[in-house]
Amino acid sequence: MTTHPPYRDDGPAGHLVVLGAGPQAEWEHAMQRLAAGGPLLLIDEEPPTWQRPHLAEVRTANLLDSQQVLDTVQKFASTRPVTGVLTFHPAQARTAALLRRELALPGPCAGTHEATALRHRMAQLLSAAGVDNSGALPADTYDQAVEAAHQIGYPLVCKPASPRTRYAARQVSGPPELAEAFSTAAALSWPGTGTVIEPLLDGIEATAYTADSPSGPRVVAISHTTFDPQAEPALVPVEVAVDADDVCAPAVEDTVTSTLAALGHRSGPAQIRMRITSTGPRVISVATHLTDPLLGMLIEQVTGIDLISQAGHHARGRTFYADESRLGATAVRFLQGRSTTALLPPTAASRPHLTPYATLCLYTAERRVGPLRRSGHVLVSGTDYPQCTSRLRSAAAEIRSARLSA
Repeated sequence: MTTHPPYRDDGPAGHLVVLGAGPQAEWEHAMQRLAAGGPLLLIDEEPPTWQRPHLAEVRTANLLDSQQVLDTVQKFASTRPVTGVLTFHPAQARTAALLRRELALPGPCAGTHEATALRHRMAQLLSAAGVDNSGALPADTYDQAVEAAHQIGYPLVCKPASPRTRYAARQVSGPPELAEAFSTAAALSWPGTGTVIEPLLDGIEATAYTADSPSGPRVVAISHTTFDPQAEPALVPVEVAVDADDVCAPAVEDTVTSTLAALGHRSGPAQIRMRITSTGPRVISVATHLTDPLLGMLIEQVTGIDLISQAGHHARGRTFYADESRLGATAVRFLQGRSTTALLPPTAASRPHLTPYATLCLYTAERRVGPLRRSGHVLVSGTDYPQCTSRLRSAAAEIRSARLSA
């Protein structure tokens, strides 16, 4: 991994505001890439630790309090230039949009933000454009949720229309679980936005990532996610794989192009989550920003396309095109569970290479992911998706063996 020293001179570029950060093992690569493009101002709820060498400035604020974040950045901007804002967290997309509007910073247009911030609004626009999608229905009250469930049928997914946290969606197998799922989703949605009900689709889970090109946004990578059964009824990833030559690419490219056109997204990064069903791709959600820094690193490893740097440049209003160098596949498996019981023995940190193709990354502290606690992850490389998943299984077996022999 190439380390890029952070800029220390404000210069004409000014500061890029970064809203929030996560564990070092998942985020450091992204911070290095962003710091190489200019000085960073981190706004986070806690003072920085590992992030500090990559930062020019830092301020603390409640990231779910948009007005507090705006006041903090405006005070900073009164004496030093700010040229962009970037977030990886869907819950902070509204705050980022507020900063862009009030400080006249580059970013998606208001219509695109509204279309992607509200799940049912996105579904309406895609349906009007003839793009197959999940058909999410709005439900502001429990009675409306019952009616939507009657239209869609079980099993289904109940989720916030505009989530305030990650992994807020819940699978619902029948009427007895709907009330609890609706109550949970409503509590985790931005005030006034309600919830949505959508079918639990069969098929291959896929997320397409786009990058800028001279001819407009194009698909540069696809990831495939396996969800953790320990988290059910929540939907929490346990494995994610990226194949440089994904066989699903031809099937999703037209859908991605039509989706972004329907939502008015013409430049900048985007993620389109979908299920590739027996009748073709169906779009579930769209984000006009990267939502997982770790996936940005995996994509760069196998395609040579640096989506993190492109996102940083685009946030500053710059154009950045990356050269491709496609080779192989890579994948991650998260170490997580419902209890606080250690998944690995204390000696595990001294042996980061579980197998010749698997690297162990432990976190300094557990983090909550939905109902689970995540303590680290395993990275593997391979020639293609099947080989990566096989190597993840071998690494998991090594972890189990290490626990039993500890």
